[in-house]
Amino acid sequence: MSVPGRVAVAGARGFVGAAIVKALGPAAVPVTRETYEEARRSGPFDVLINAACSSRRFWARHHPGEDRAETVGKTAAFLRDWEWDRFVQISSISARTQTDQPYGANRAEAEELCAGHLVVRLGPMYGETNDKGVLIDMLNDRTVYTAGESRQSFAPVEWCGRWIADHLDARGVWEVGARTTVTLAQIRDAVGSRSAFEGPLDDQFPVVGTPEPDWPDAADVITWLKARSGTGGA
Repeated sequence: MSVPGRVAVAGARGFVGAAIVKALGPAAVPVTRETYEEARRSGPFDVLINAACSSRRFWARHHPGEDRAETVGKTAAFLRDWEWDRFVQISSISARTQTDQPYGANRAEAEELCAGHLVVRLGPMYGETNDKGVLIDMLNDRTVYTAGESRQSFAPVEWCGRWIADHLDARGVWEVGARTTVTLAQIRDAVGSRSAFEGPLDDQFPVVGTPEPDWPDAADVITWLKARSGTGGA
């Protein structure tokens, strides 16, 4: 679609939010905690994208109420207090796969508030500003608290940002990521990490909608991680 005139991107400094801002270019109005009120008063917006929900899964497990406030409460405020023509909720595949955990349950609850709008559930991602998650744990030989057999659909965060920018006129729930999967153990072994796996199976790949042939290959994350670790193509 052609990008509308003004698109507010909440969470603009975050991993996903920054990628969306970059993909939108001049149409983006970045929204941070510091600029929240100023941006809200500057509405209405053609599109409001909520990419501001917390991505701290482990933290959510130990702070479920605070995570709910950051996810459900924040989503409700954007829907209620801002002026916009279209609303986009950036969610996680965990809203389908991990509803027995606070992180997934809170995202699923936030999605319920967004009925009739576009909800984008993202799978695992990687990119230049990665600073946490299983990939960084493996890079530093730390224990990964997930089963090594977990199949995940790693996709470049910049590609995800472009996909979102290109589908702002969509409706309903979309799951977006790589068109293939790779196991965490395959990634660890390919990059020579000494990480051990401890934890339950955590499959994270799109099943709502059909991945397109031009979507990324999940195994490309291995090349990226090797380059980041300095092992190159070894």
